[in-house]
Amino acid sequence: MKTTAFSQHLGTYIEEYLPKVRNYSSNTIASYQDAFRLLLEFMAEQRHIKPYLLDYKHFSDKMIFAYLAWLETERHCGPATCNQRLSAISSFFKYASQRSIPALKICAAIASIPPKKAPHSVFSYFSVEELAFLLQMPNPLKPLERRDLVLLSLLYDSGARAQELCGIRLGDIRFSKPTNVLLHGKGGKNRIVPLMERPAKLLRQYISEKAPDAANKEAPLFQNQRGEAITPACIRNVIHKYVAKGKAARPDLFHESAYSPHSMRHSKAVHMLEAGIELVYIRDFLGHASIQTTEIYATVSQAILNKTLHNRKIPEFTEAELKSLKGNEYPDFLKKKKK
Repeated sequence: MKTTAFSQHLGTYIEEYLPKVRNYSSNTIASYQDAFRLLLEFMAEQRHIKPYLLDYKHFSDKMIFAYLAWLETERHCGPATCNQRLSAISSFFKYASQRSIPALKICAAIASIPPKKAPHSVFSYFSVEELAFLLQMPNPLKPLERRDLVLLSLLYDSGARAQELCGIRLGDIRFSKPTNVLLHGKGGKNRIVPLMERPAKLLRQYISEKAPDAANKEAPLFQNQRGEAITPACIRNVIHKYVAKGKAARPDLFHESAYSPHSMRHSKAVHMLEAGIELVYIRDFLGHASIQTTEIYATVSQAILNKTLHNRKIPEFTEAELKSLKGNEYPDFLKKKKK
């Protein structure tokens, strides 16, 4: 069956251009694929054009407007999601415009479609007291909860995205002074972040328990029961599990309507800013491409604008000094959880 120019270009764009030329991550490519999967679904359902017949002649700015409206009404997508889909389509047509005259004719029209104005969203994060209490919820005498304690501590201390945490391999940990971890960021951009002493001790103990697997530097740091790297959904479930426990034990805490793995990242940024660390350094620590992304943390509360906070230290999150970890020995205040 003869394929259209649109189908040929789209296949090359997804399979070769994005991964090999632009070096996009698998997650970014999957996002682009999803945008076009929905576009093909829209064209088949609303315009009665089968995917293999779709060509550049079927595209116009009016059609894209209709597609975005369909996403909003039928798929219940928010402004941010609609903007992402529009960006993916516009990027493809810029690529295709260099290879097809019909694509060039509509490229400018699609590129001129303005993004939807997204309402300002207030992100959720943990206060110092909430985070201290949350990290007391896992019982380290239970193997699974011991893993969860290390996971939560590392997620906060590294400021990692959920996907970055999932991608950490044993060889990405360097127990130097300070201990640091290599994070595999968006678009193939890696960064090395230092860890504070207490999370580093927990991490060292956790890895020592993984022997003989600890010798495999390519093994995922956090694994599911099948020995595979955990997923962001697993991290999300861990957050929800211990936040629910925390709310039950302390109804006066955890007032946000919802918490996610990104709440840990937000918390780290807010606490760093409160400690007087400049935004430019927080930007680099978090791996933001632009300082404008980092500036959202400066609007969290009036307290951050108070200059007295510049003398504060980044808070620690245990109630007693951690002892030297040997074997299955854990801090006394954690051992009290055993029933």
